[in-house]
Amino acid sequence: MENVRALAFETLEAIFQDKAYSNLKLNEVLKANELSRADKNLLTELVYGTIKRKITLEYYLKPFVQTRIKGWMRHLLWMSIYQYQYLDKVPDHAIINEAVEIAKVRGGLHNSKVVNGILRNMMRSNLPNPADIKDDKQRISIMYSMPKWIVKHWVTHYGVDTTERIAQSMLERPGQTVRVNLTRKTVAQAIQQLQDEGYTVVQDSDIEYCLHASGKPVAESRAFKDGIVSIQDKSSMFVAQILAPAEGDDILDACSAPGGKACQTAELLDGTGHVDATDIHEHKIDLIEHNVRKLRLKNVTAFQHDDTKPYEKMYDKILVDAPCSGLGVLRHKPEIKYMQTPETINNLVELQLEIMNNIKDSVKPGGVIVYSTCTIEQMENENVIYTFLKQNKDFEFEPFSHPRTKEEVKTLQILPQDFDSDGFFITKIRRKENK
Repeated sequence: MENVRALAFETLEAIFQDKAYSNLKLNEVLKANELSRADKNLLTELVYGTIKRKITLEYYLKPFVQTRIKGWMRHLLWMSIYQYQYLDKVPDHAIINEAVEIAKVRGGLHNSKVVNGILRNMMRSNLPNPADIKDDKQRISIMYSMPKWIVKHWVTHYGVDTTERIAQSMLERPGQTVRVNLTRKTVAQAIQQLQDEGYTVVQDSDIEYCLHASGKPVAESRAFKDGIVSIQDKSSMFVAQILAPAEGDDILDACSAPGGKACQTAELLDGTGHVDATDIHEHKIDLIEHNVRKLRLKNVTAFQHDDTKPYEKMYDKILVDAPCSGLGVLRHKPEIKYMQTPETINNLVELQLEIMNNIKDSVKPGGVIVYSTCTIEQMENENVIYTFLKQNKDFEFEPFSHPRTKEEVKTLQILPQDFDSDGFFITKIRRKENK
């Protein structure tokens, strides 16, 4: 078990110190080490749990640190406090002993004694309670480990109660959702195959080809490896649904990598029409093409393109899943909330508008553009689309049905608690016909 905690600590160091992406780094560590299912689960729990609760963990730690400590030591203490506060089955003495051993290897005897003293002192004391904080924004920030500037933004737009529900929801563990490749199997056949492999499968109530699978990781399944299902969040699936590919459509998926929505769009076209999937990064085209081959799709072409530069052809429909802050996908990538700043949001808004103002010239008159992001920041969502429409009078909203209520809407802001899925924004606009 010591080995698992040492691995978790090294993984956290790579994420906090070297700015590695949590999902990629964790996958790398899991592949490189022979671990039991229980150890894999513990490693994942320690890494994601510590990242998700970093601000709260620092709040608990602060009263017990009297002198300046090294960054690695702080990370180790966060991981130890996470176990103490949130994992009931780990005995206190085991938490201390394993932290001391890791500290000894990393920083020598003196540092291990410092870690030992802090943890013993903390476990003998009453920890401060974030629920007692009077200021709502500060309380939400500390309780749910959400940077205060983000809380302020959300409170301004959504109010205190909804912001608290968002922040709480972002700490929940995401379920596994997969999209059935309808060009290969029916929904019933895909469900049967996953069940035969030992998964518990529930069909989604809003998207017929979206399945909720529990048990072991779906990435280990034959159904996934053979391209019968793709791993995709439910909110992400709504984007291509709202694009509504029709038989024979020529469609562009700009900013496409890793190609999930492009492949979903191609599947919905059912062998007709065509999808061009582009990305600014050449190396990401290989990723799109890998997914296209695995799913055995014949109507997708992937190529490198900078979406601030003109395209050579016109399309019936265009999907712009724009580069964004990612503040809707914190369940999957919790470190994002510590990386973004108000300045990065402003820079993203400029880029999003630049892309939209370029892409607009590539949609045919009467054609539609779906603009989506995986964030819940109003600046990147409603503000971008209303600014674009104000500047481009030849475009207008194309209302669509809300996926659950079926009422007609112009924009859809999905919060994580709405569908127990990622936070997403989706809107649809139409280029007016030439008169």
